[in-house]
Amino acid sequence: MRLFDFLLVALITATLLAVLVVFHNDAMPYPVAMQPVTSDAGKARPWAGILVHSNRARKGSLKSIDLAHSADGGAPFHFVIGNGTETADGLVEEGPRWKLERAGQNRDVIEICLVGDLDREKPTRKQQAALEALLVRLCREKLIPPTEILAESEKKRGVACPGRFYDAERTRADVAALLGR
Repeated sequence: MRLFDFLLVALITATLLAVLVVFHNDAMPYPVAMQPVTSDAGKARPWAGILVHSNRARKGSLKSIDLAHSADGGAPFHFVIGNGTETADGLVEEGPRWKLERAGQNRDVIEICLVGDLDREKPTRKQQAALEALLVRLCREKLIPPTEILAESEKKRGVACPGRFYDAERTRADVAALLGR
């Protein structure tokens, strides 16, 4: 009987040591959302927030915005959400800056452009729904709180972008509610 007790204690101890070694050596993979984002210089850089813009024109797409900014290195946005003019209404286009995880106009934030003149009209329902779905995904993946979703006009004084018909407070509240589910 004593030999059996000894073997049982040895087996339990060996199992506990194996578990300790696995966790101590970080052998367990981290979830994708926990991996650091790298900057242009290759240093780890988490995103500090999300900035919402508009292209201040009635029509547009990632392609046309990229062409208009070709002298400056291309579209300064990570994502462009169409309004049904040059791309489908609510279509989220992922720009090259996102694929490379490079900074846009503002070094520490993810930048999203809603196509449209939001001083004249509201974003379409499909655009708003696509924006909120994208924001929920980014907040979860990059660990960004909804309080750090800002209109460009909230970050920069004297700037009227994305426009008077974009409701940043409502967007933050809707995203926070979706994240709370």
